[in-house]
Amino acid sequence: MVYFHRVAPAVVSDLLMSEFNLSGAVLGNLAATYFYVYTLMQLPAGVLADGVGAKKTIFWGMTISGVGSLIFAASSILSFAFIGRILIGLGVSVIFVSMLKIVTEWFPAKQFGTMSGTALFIGNSGAVLAATPLAYLVSLWGWRISFSLVGGVGIFAGILTLLLVKDRPSELNLPSPNETLNPSAGMGVKDVIHGLGTVMKNPSSWPPFAVFFGIYGSLMAFQGVWGLPFLVQQYGMERFEASSNLLIIAVGLVIGCPVIGYISDRIGKRKLPLLASSLMYALCWIVMLTWPGGKPAPFVLPFLLFAMGFFASGFILLWGCAKDVNPIELSGCAIGLANMGGFFGAAIVQPLFGWALDKKWMGLVEEGVRIYPLEAWRFAFLLALVILISTTLIGIFIKEPKQDKCV
Repeated sequence: MVYFHRVAPAVVSDLLMSEFNLSGAVLGNLAATYFYVYTLMQLPAGVLADGVGAKKTIFWGMTISGVGSLIFAASSILSFAFIGRILIGLGVSVIFVSMLKIVTEWFPAKQFGTMSGTALFIGNSGAVLAATPLAYLVSLWGWRISFSLVGGVGIFAGILTLLLVKDRPSELNLPSPNETLNPSAGMGVKDVIHGLGTVMKNPSSWPPFAVFFGIYGSLMAFQGVWGLPFLVQQYGMERFEASSNLLIIAVGLVIGCPVIGYISDRIGKRKLPLLASSLMYALCWIVMLTWPGGKPAPFVLPFLLFAMGFFASGFILLWGCAKDVNPIELSGCAIGLANMGGFFGAAIVQPLFGWALDKKWMGLVEEGVRIYPLEAWRFAFLLALVILISTTLIGIFIKEPKQDKCV
């Protein structure tokens, strides 16, 4: 559900532009509202996961996001659409950190990369559903009914979590898989808030934040909002064909997350596979910019989009990089801080991408949708690439954890 809401605006972006008469910058801000709230909530999400418990946090998060999806679907004016996206972002913002908190409690530290990858494998199936399947559903029933159904499913998922999930093994009288982890009910909220200061003062906590900013900000600008209009306007694709191509990015992520997570655990390193995959992801953007004729040939595009998803998935190692250099009792706070970087990046890069497009717009409008020339798209791609390379270089300062923490 988290990943579905994250990229779903791409499939209905032209419909939203037409129905609410939006410019590129405003559409970018509507989509990025999710990320603004998500970013601000990552540290509170860590505090809630560590102090209140992951299960209750997930239940309330899914309930709020479900209500937000219903409001978004029913919105008749732009302000209501923004309110809906705000509630969606608020609700889902606590889910992922809470899930990784459960992984930390239930699995050995040496399996964290593999389990993070597996979690992202499942999560990215939501991004898969938000591509061609959502486009098909929208064509049948419209975007409003589609998002209403999604809201109901989200609320149901929250109820199932409350009924079935256990925060830690001790709730079933089972031993903890990590000797250094306190098997008791956990720290109090006040203790966690105090511990959050420890995490934020740790210099090793911040490079993962920066690297995630660039990788995820650029990825969500394309996959989450602007990919479909680019494919429709520059390649003449219909909605289904364009959404199917975006689906390839999600498939790359689905495959890349468990593969890169497993490789990291297998070789006992986080930094090396992270930087290698990040550089390959940057190379994909370079190909987008430097291909003869100004855009990749149609036969190359599917391979390029798959590579973008596959190599971008190296970001799953950033949570381990942050967790491993902080006290394990504060894993939720450490993961939340690192996670904050990616969604801050998306919140900044999505509207910046729209601004870059508007800057080169020649005034052409078709059925209420702005039509951008190739020069505008190349300018936006260049902006995303500069941000990506700048933040990836900060990854040099990531501290490799002690060998016994990741092997």
